[in-house]
Amino acid sequence: MAVLFFVLLNFIYCNLDSAVFGYQVVFKFNVPYLLYVQSVPLPMGLILLITFSSGMVAIALLEALPSFFKTLEIRSKNKKIRQLERELSVVRQMSDRPMEGEDKEEV
Repeated sequence: MAVLFFVLLNFIYCNLDSAVFGYQVVFKFNVPYLLYVQSVPLPMGLILLITFSSGMVAIALLEALPSFFKTLEIRSKNKKIRQLERELSVVRQMSDRPMEGEDKEEV
């Protein structure tokens, strides 16, 4: 879905003239006396396109995380169920065998 929107917005962006989305934006970061970083001028349309597309991808990843953790939880519970079933089968086998001091006729 994000790729579809990216292609659609890129098509719109490329077909509009530069006056619509051509406003140049410069990002600046300044730590006095230590660091000064400035980006190259970027068109506003490109910034909007990148922001929207990265938001779509981020939302998809955030929505996928709970299902990933639920899958891990289900695997853990299935493992515990298999372990308990093995223990149950061992207990059943032990109860089917007569103890050393018991007679078979008493059972």
